[in-house]
Amino acid sequence: MRFNVKEVRELATQHKCEKEGNLFFRERQEGFFRKAEGEANTDKTGLSCINLKINNNNKSHNPKITRRRSFSCIGVGFSKVSSQRWCKLRGNLLFYFKTNDQFSEPAGVIVLEKYRVTIPNEASFSNSENFEGFPFFIEFEDGLNQRLGATTEQERNEWVQALKMAGYDLMRAQLQYLREQIEKRRASHKMDVDVDMHRLQTGNNIDFSEVPICESAISCDNLICDAYGKPPNASIVVQVTAPNGGGGWIKYGRTEVIERSSNPQFLCTIVFRASDGLNAKTMIRFTAYDVREKVSQTAVPLGFAEISLGVIQDTARLRIPIGSQNNTVGFITIVTFTPEHDKKLRSPAKVNEHQSVGHRRSQSLPPKLGVKLFIPNHMKLPLIFTNPNIHTYRLHSGLAGGDISVYEFMMESMLCYTIPQQLLSIWIMREKELLQEISAMGELGGEWKNKQLELLDAHLRLLRDYSQSKQNLQHHNGRGGKFFKPSAKRNDETLEFAPINLHLQRMVAHNDTLKKSGCLDVVTVGAFTRHTGKQKTGGLIKLLHQIKDTPTKTEQVQHKVQAANDVVQSIKQLRREIVEIMSQLLLLAKTKSTKNMLPLCNEMMIKTRALLNIWEPSLVEEAFRFIEQHRIIDEPDNTIMPLSPFKKITQQLCALDLKSPELEDFATPNGPQPDLWPQQQKIPKSDSKNFMKAKSPSATDLNVIANVQNAVQSYQNFNSSEKMSMSLPPVFTTSGQIKENVHELRFSETHFDVNGDVSSENSHENGKEVKEKEEEESEISSLTSDQLLESKNELLSSLYDENGYLIENTSIVLNHNGAFLDTKLCHNSDFYRPSEEPEPLDLTQLNIEASVMCLVSKVKFLCGRCGSPAIRLRNPRNSISSLKRDSESVVTSQPTGSNENGNRNSTSSITALTNGSNKTPNMPSKDLNLALTEAVGEVTRKVKKGNKFTDGLDLSLTTDWASELRPSMKKLRQAMDGLLKTVRLIHSVQRLHQDTKKITSNLAIMYRRDVCFSQALTTLITALMAKFWGTNISEHYINVICALGPLVYFEGYLSFYGSEWDFWSDMNIAIEDLSTVNFTLVRHNTKAMPMPKVSGSRQSIVVYLPVPDYVYALLPPSNGQSPLNRDQITFKVTPVFFNIGINEMATLAESLGYCKEQHRSNFDNFDRLKRYHIMYKKIPIPEPKSNDNSPGKNYFIQTQSTVKDNVVSEQIVTNMLDKMEELLRVNSSKNVKVLHVAEDITRALNGLRVTSCKSAKDRTGMAVTLEQARILQQEFHLPAGNLQNVLDVMRSEGTRLDNTFKNICRRKYAFNLPQVLALPPLYRPPTASFGKAQT
Repeated sequence: MRFNVKEVRELATQHKCEKEGNLFFRERQEGFFRKAEGEANTDKTGLSCINLKINNNNKSHNPKITRRRSFSCIGVGFSKVSSQRWCKLRGNLLFYFKTNDQFSEPAGVIVLEKYRVTIPNEASFSNSENFEGFPFFIEFEDGLNQRLGATTEQERNEWVQALKMAGYDLMRAQLQYLREQIEKRRASHKMDVDVDMHRLQTGNNIDFSEVPICESAISCDNLICDAYGKPPNASIVVQVTAPNGGGGWIKYGRTEVIERSSNPQFLCTIVFRASDGLNAKTMIRFTAYDVREKVSQTAVPLGFAEISLGVIQDTARLRIPIGSQNNTVGFITIVTFTPEHDKKLRSPAKVNEHQSVGHRRSQSLPPKLGVKLFIPNHMKLPLIFTNPNIHTYRLHSGLAGGDISVYEFMMESMLCYTIPQQLLSIWIMREKELLQEISAMGELGGEWKNKQLELLDAHLRLLRDYSQSKQNLQHHNGRGGKFFKPSAKRNDETLEFAPINLHLQRMVAHNDTLKKSGCLDVVTVGAFTRHTGKQKTGGLIKLLHQIKDTPTKTEQVQHKVQAANDVVQSIKQLRREIVEIMSQLLLLAKTKSTKNMLPLCNEMMIKTRALLNIWEPSLVEEAFRFIEQHRIIDEPDNTIMPLSPFKKITQQLCALDLKSPELEDFATPNGPQPDLWPQQQKIPKSDSKNFMKAKSPSATDLNVIANVQNAVQSYQNFNSSEKMSMSLPPVFTTSGQIKENVHELRFSETHFDVNGDVSSENSHENGKEVKEKEEEESEISSLTSDQLLESKNELLSSLYDENGYLIENTSIVLNHNGAFLDTKLCHNSDFYRPSEEPEPLDLTQLNIEASVMCLVSKVKFLCGRCGSPAIRLRNPRNSISSLKRDSESVVTSQPTGSNENGNRNSTSSITALTNGSNKTPNMPSKDLNLALTEAVGEVTRKVKKGNKFTDGLDLSLTTDWASELRPSMKKLRQAMDGLLKTVRLIHSVQRLHQDTKKITSNLAIMYRRDVCFSQALTTLITALMAKFWGTNISEHYINVICALGPLVYFEGYLSFYGSEWDFWSDMNIAIEDLSTVNFTLVRHNTKAMPMPKVSGSRQSIVVYLPVPDYVYALLPPSNGQSPLNRDQITFKVTPVFFNIGINEMATLAESLGYCKEQHRSNFDNFDRLKRYHIMYKKIPIPEPKSNDNSPGKNYFIQTQSTVKDNVVSEQIVTNMLDKMEELLRVNSSKNVKVLHVAEDITRALNGLRVTSCKSAKDRTGMAVTLEQARILQQEFHLPAGNLQNVLDVMRSEGTRLDNTFKNICRRKYAFNLPQVLALPPLYRPPTASFGKAQT
């Protein structure tokens, strides 16, 4: 064993030891522990030691212990003499000195391990041996022994007893015994616990809006020094007695450590809360510690003082002694701040007794400046945020006698898992729509068969991933009382859509002398990226550039796909807006209010014109031609042919809950789940029963997706080896053959009745049923219009409430089961059936135009303008002839209802044509096109002659206006659905022409972008909700929102090296995507949690933000707004993102020249910030009202002044922008001043703040605390010399260290010493607050 000579000498010369005195040593004459022929080992220092080695090669039960070297003092040989030496026993080390003088130098040491001490019998001594004193031996297990001797027998017994107790094994046994005894003594008492653990055990969460009993600031004086005269590293630990007489003490709080001070004044304060079970009788213990080593928190208690909470609450300033074993080791001064009288009544704590412990200082200390407790107002923030960590401080300002009360909060957002779930619902519905589009093309033949199935498989994988992620988020939401995703789980794929370590950091500061208070909110979150994806790809920026850099042919296909998708989304949006207008018209018609009906009609006509001119005829022709050439048509003779794999796959998709959200308004119900591919053979009843009695689609979606994926993969594997015998090849026929076989092409549709049921009888009975159905339809068509209108109103009566509004969930009223592909009434579906022929687009547009003409004419009639001519939405196009295909066999599949009272004159020909197409499928194509031409001409002639839509109507006899409008509205909705079906078919055909690898890569990029966007949107919504629910909103801020939306500043500390380069790239794209989101403020008047609602599509996200009543009252009146957006404000945010790397990887990136993209991005965001300020200056500041008592100052500094006084002047902001531009142009290393100026500009423009790094734990903690300290220095006169001290206290005792514990269960920042030295000076954590930890 090797020892450091200095350390060993220090141990030997210290006074503390277990036993010391003179002993006789037998040694050689040459000297003890000297070399003897290579067998002795002496250190260069002159100190000798015993080195034992156990031979581990012998694996027997009694391992042989060998000695590597022997000592000449032990054993036979050489003349040995006994000399008296001074010996000292300390622990398991026996030191011996050169002489018998205790002040002589130490000569050697014997390590007492694996030994025993024996006293020899007198008879065993040889007569020849002459040994002085009373001998005893130290015998080691390897055979070595050392003979020692004492001067008296009593001294020998004392040495033997001390040496026997010196072994480490015995000491360990004693320690274990003492611990057991302590546990036995504490058996009847409760163990001392931390207050956080106590709250967890009792289920008591902190209510950060609670008025505390009191707040105490602590200082000490005259603390005792150590033996060397050094002042202690003082720290105070506060303990309270357990409530309800549970016994034991609860650690309630502690102060920071102040090094080398006997008179420390602590910045951390202790807040006593009644919710923790404290009252006036609760005993408080203040224990003073001397922290010897800060890294391991090794501390020695100096003493303690106990006092009741009632005395502390009742006394503004109290000085009591700190005692230790009847000795006073110092004094502690407690300055107490209590609420005002009216607020004090809200606290249940009452002072029932007064103790005489200590004395009140009224002369020796300065007079009391103020003991009023500042209580921050969090408004309704607890409704959205939970699990707060709270720390309080009392800082000294530069003003005489002034102090700063600081509250530091860190809270979890309850939206962390709910917003991603809503986004996933939108994306799940989108994947289901794309699956429907692909299936609606029908079964394709040739080379397109595999492409169709590959596309199905790709979207099934996405659907599975989205569904599984949503299920996981639902499972983790609020699990264990936690509402955040720890950084340790950032690689967990099941939670990748949730943001990492999302918290709201809030600082509230108050200076009673300055009459100034303020609130700073910063949302802290990890980088918006997909940690589980493929790393070092360059991020989304590089991936998106790779998509754009494609060959010309692929790029053309991509443009067509994008154009078709844009048309689909535009039609969906226009259809939704038109349906909203019709809902408003129904409400006005219900109340017979004509005031706003005509403006609504004008808006509806504008949107309908856009709807009719949005499609491209070339894409329509291409899609129809493709479907005609490649779709496989079933032959009517193969009545017993089994279902092909594609048909089986589409049939299995019916088990998914694929209800379209657009089918709620003006829609008829869907039927039961249909058989998409009906067969002539009878379906076993047992199978149908089991299928219909399956679990709810939402519960079995994942299983169904897995089954369908297996079917697709097995089909692809089988098809790769040989052609499928079940599928039919594509049918190519001449135009004449098609004319003769029109009925055969429509064969499969005749087996669906209007209820969507599958016929189970033979073909003869089926034909009979079809004939009877046609007779029933002819009888229905012969009914009077009044009877048809009555039946129609009866059908739609359950869709609207008494006020004329559509019922929220129409599917529940109408027993809608959400079938995959609707077949009951095809105008209620957004997709064609696989066996359905597409409808000519001109016919669809004609139906839309006629329905709008009829509806507008009726509205004008009801408004008293009977003589108004019918409107015309578009000029007649000559596109009918251009859309004639070679086959000329396409007939409409768009059924319509009966001819109602209002539109029987003008649309009778169109309705007859549509019904005729359903009842006479063998109609020649020439006759069909002739009928279309005649219908257009007839409508045109009637329009020229005058308005025929309202002929025969009598306004005096019309009592139910809503009933007059509903039939036309329903027909318009049906026609719009038909247009959407056709455009969806175009989109699916264009997607099929894309390259398979390109589709796979595009979907992978889309998934990564969705993950990043989900994290970014959740963070932004959290910041907005904190703004509206936790701060005072002024009228000026509402004007800013209405005019240009709020500014959102994202501050990043990512490095441009390694994986963090990808993180920065992902975060850039995610923040850019936030600028496309529409936010709408809605009123929240319930007591439930205000939950934002995310709706829309991937291209157009709309977020409805609930706001409290006091914010809703500030919204502008509805007179100046559109009737559709009454009492609502819709806005978009302006996000800016500045990033500066500060760690050691940033140093490496700067040296390699990798930061050019960062510099370019910062300049681009600076230009955006500058443009925002130009528009911000144009917003007028409202004049203050004389009776304005509402909270109107939402800036950081809230003083007793007007809004104008609180708005930062334009010149100051301009100067800050100029300074920022200068800093950006300098582009120095780790130029963090850019971020500081951006923070100041954001506060001046009343923007939102988000700070981020890789995991929002270490670098983010340094940045947030620095921003807080800078604000205290700039606005509350914190002395510049105290800035670093305040930073160290906030970082070592504040909420950011709590954040590290919540994430990795260690109160350490994940920095090592080289990393700390690489950080800028103001971003370095204090000593002992960082160390080796999981990042």
